[in-house]
Amino acid sequence: MRAKYYRPGGADREPKEITELLGSIISRVGTGASVDAGTLVEEWNDIAPERWRDRADPVGVRGRVLLVEVRSGTDATVLRHDAGELLRWISHRFGDGLVDDVRIRVAPHEAPRKNV
Repeated sequence: MRAKYYRPGGADREPKEITELLGSIISRVGTGASVDAGTLVEEWNDIAPERWRDRADPVGVRGRVLLVEVRSGTDATVLRHDAGELLRWISHRFGDGLVDDVRIRVAPHEAPRKNV
């Protein structure tokens, strides 16, 4: 497949193979992703305090904010009070700077279908 692109304010360039362009695009996709953030999600059961392990599932880290999903509003209320403890555990494991805040949301779940 061939792609043609233009230099802004300059003369047209010759068509280039799309594979020549993909390398630079793909290398930028992972920019900003943190290996530590991935490890935090993968090793949640080894890293998080026990109360968090049983009630919350990590979704990921974005902009130094850890997003976790819980199954109920009750779990969200209980865990909001323990966010400081979770942040200390994370800081102890990964050092300061990976996560500054925790955002908790109740996981969406499908309503059971009614038989008609």
